[in-house]
Amino acid sequence: MTKKIIIIMFGILIFSECSVVSQSKQENAEKSFEKALEAIRVNDQRNAIKYAEKAIEQNRNFLEPYLLLAEVHNYRDNIDKTIYYYEKAFELDSLYDLNISLYLSFYNFDVGKYYEAKRYIDFYYKYADKFAPKNLDSDRLKKFIEFALHSIENPVDFEPINIGPGVNTRYNEYWPSLSVDESVLVFTRQIPENPDTYDGRMSSMFEGLFVSFLTENGWSNSRALPGGVNPRYNQGAQCISADGNTIIFTSCDRMPGGRRCDLYITFMRGGDWTRPKNMTSVNSNSWDSNPSLTADGRTLYFASARKGGIEGGSNIWVVDIDNEGEAINEPKCLGEPVNTEYSEVSPFIHPDGKSLYFASNGHIGMGDFDLFVSRKEYDGSWGKPVNLGYPINTYGEERSLIVNARGNIAMFASAREPDKGLDIYYFEIPDEMKPTPVTYVRGITYDFKTNKPLSANMELIDLATEKIISKQISEQGTGKYLVCLPIDKDYAFNVSKSGYMFYSENFSLTNLEDPEKPYIMNIPLNPIEKGATVVMRNIFFDFNSYQLLPESFAELNKITEFLTENKHIKIEIGGHTDNVGTKVYNQTLSENRAKAVYTYLIKKGIDAKRMSYKGYDFSKPIADNETEEGRAKNRRTEFKIIEI
Repeated sequence: MTKKIIIIMFGILIFSECSVVSQSKQENAEKSFEKALEAIRVNDQRNAIKYAEKAIEQNRNFLEPYLLLAEVHNYRDNIDKTIYYYEKAFELDSLYDLNISLYLSFYNFDVGKYYEAKRYIDFYYKYADKFAPKNLDSDRLKKFIEFALHSIENPVDFEPINIGPGVNTRYNEYWPSLSVDESVLVFTRQIPENPDTYDGRMSSMFEGLFVSFLTENGWSNSRALPGGVNPRYNQGAQCISADGNTIIFTSCDRMPGGRRCDLYITFMRGGDWTRPKNMTSVNSNSWDSNPSLTADGRTLYFASARKGGIEGGSNIWVVDIDNEGEAINEPKCLGEPVNTEYSEVSPFIHPDGKSLYFASNGHIGMGDFDLFVSRKEYDGSWGKPVNLGYPINTYGEERSLIVNARGNIAMFASAREPDKGLDIYYFEIPDEMKPTPVTYVRGITYDFKTNKPLSANMELIDLATEKIISKQISEQGTGKYLVCLPIDKDYAFNVSKSGYMFYSENFSLTNLEDPEKPYIMNIPLNPIEKGATVVMRNIFFDFNSYQLLPESFAELNKITEFLTENKHIKIEIGGHTDNVGTKVYNQTLSENRAKAVYTYLIKKGIDAKRMSYKGYDFSKPIADNETEEGRAKNRRTEFKIIEI
């Protein structure tokens, strides 16, 4: 509802018999009301209220002063008095103006009085079109009210718990962001510019970024994020990367290069945060805020009021970025069905890469901003957003929700406890709103011969589709890495670096007994030299067969890429089996499997003269053949450099 003072001009006043008052009282009331109108014309709200109230004292049945007082208090954001005076006018003459019942429905809905809102909207619909044209927004309001009442009658399980004194203080804490291993929490706190002279005024406050670490006793006492992130500007609405080494935050009017509100990026390098850098290739001349990074740190979701989206409010946008935070394509508006002609803000892309949580005042909800989730479809499109339900959503504003990698706990900010302001809470997210659980593999990459840490390229590939799920680079100087693994697929994990043999690993993450258990894996890379060997862990055959399965193609293409880049080497492809069956049978099977790989690589353009193949049956085990796990390791395909 547009909040503005409406100058009410009245003609002849008509009263029923029961509302007749003495001529002198009526004249006095009209004179007082004229003074109220005159005060409105010069924007003197205080005297407008004074004379309108006097007119009512002089004639309790004088309807128009009630309407004027409702409009003035609406302009002053006093919703309780706005409702009170509209109700008084409605009681005097419910059909005087049908918009009064519409206003009463809207304002009662606005403060969460849904049953009262329904009563007034039902009255409006009973008489609309009969006495006046129906308001265009009334259908939308009716849908909101019906949704809210249904949600209250069907609440979701919701028990928010305060995250504790290590994070929450007497000041406002909000906008949590969490590393994938749940060890690092970064959040925004509103603090006084000078704590010694703080007088409670919002104008003396500014926003800063703070960090807390998970300990055995809960979250540690928070501290300001070190480095050059927190100067005397407002900065907040941040996200932290899955590995905890990158933070993107919002800052307004930050110099140099500051505009209205821009996104900035900082990296953890050498044990400290780098100087924040304006993401000029992402930002616009409009409001840009609310960042959220995908698990691999290569795609950024954010909210923006820039042109090019759906007009009417802010939209959620997406852009691919490189390792330095530079855009590698033009930001793209997600469009419908996620965005509306109203406003969508605070996107959070879960580490599963397909569950997008966000806030909207455009989709049907409980009022103001509600929280929603949209799922990414197989073709890359986004599904219809689903409201997270009551009482997660209320008539108030809900924003900045995040969900942990395991997909069972959500965090958000709320002013639930009197006199405490905004605090950060966590709760168990309802099953129907959960994302795909995500675990992770972490460790270091290093030179097998020297043990020196290496920065290497890492790819996680969906074996069923051959689609690259994520691309990352382990940290320069330390070799540290963390790669998220959504628990619903089987993956090939390849690590490569120029001058080294590539490393191959397989993660089968379907039907796991302990799906949330992370993997710790330090990865040695062998220099390219004669005799160096790679076990190709993502080459698959059916039982007793040498027909390559489709899940093998991603790995075979990686080998093709490696041989194309290293034209100076010759390899032998070796097939190996376990010890089940005769030596003759396993010799034939292992050789045929090696030949199948050899043939595939020739079809991909690799010169046959650079390759040979051989079957080794079970003569070269790498594990114990007495166990199924050991036999599985022994059934393998390798390639070895035989000439450089």
